[in-house]
Amino acid sequence: MAATEPKMRSITGKLTPNELTEREDDFTCNVIYQAKRTIKDLCQLTSANSKFTASELESAYNDLKEQAKIELYNASTVEFGFVTNSLGVDGPFIGPDAKFDPAKNNVVLRSVPLVEMKKDLGNITVIISGTAEGLPVITTVTDVATGSENNQITPGGGLNGKGNRVKIAGEEGKDVGFYFVSTTNDTETKVPVASLLRNDPSYFSFIIPPLAAGTYYLEIATQTSGNAKILLNEPRRNRFPYILTVGGSDRPEIE
Repeated sequence: MAATEPKMRSITGKLTPNELTEREDDFTCNVIYQAKRTIKDLCQLTSANSKFTASELESAYNDLKEQAKIELYNASTVEFGFVTNSLGVDGPFIGPDAKFDPAKNNVVLRSVPLVEMKKDLGNITVIISGTAEGLPVITTVTDVATGSENNQITPGGGLNGKGNRVKIAGEEGKDVGFYFVSTTNDTETKVPVASLLRNDPSYFSFIIPPLAAGTYYLEIATQTSGNAKILLNEPRRNRFPYILTVGGSDRPEIE
């Protein structure tokens, strides 16, 4: 391996029953994440073996980011980070004289992994550390405003869902609830307790909070166990695998 190539590591995951199929032996792998690194964290870590300070590295990154945005917003394809970014336009255009309609169309960010990243990912080994039992599992969500299933969502409208162990329950101070997590920057938006309309072990319903146009994962955290009278010691959190879109097309996506 060349000196410039990154040192490959193994990642660890636990198997979770795939409730989206009827097979009892079908599982998905949930990666066990070790840390959450911000740009400040990365600059601090990099500065330990660099001639530049953490603040200098962060300043350079911010300058690059601003220039990348200028180029991207002027319809250039921009290589930044691990991906090549470009802008696209979603929504229908009916007829040869159709115009961009903000009510139907929106500009979206499209990111494609670099070729080198795809090669690197092929060299990472995965260690299965066991099976995660008793996780809350969302199987289906339906946007009340549009009728879209596992796809589009409407801020301010209702969202109906089905699953297993999806009742929100927990001790005071525990971070239980539903969360929308941005696929772009991992920003979390929690669904307020007051917005929860139905809260049953297999069904839920809530008002979707204000969300900017973009794509999101829906995650659930609860201390619900198989016994209605017993709470788990700590919340268990799980992610619905479909990407949910505010605005955009009706094409379904799955992780």
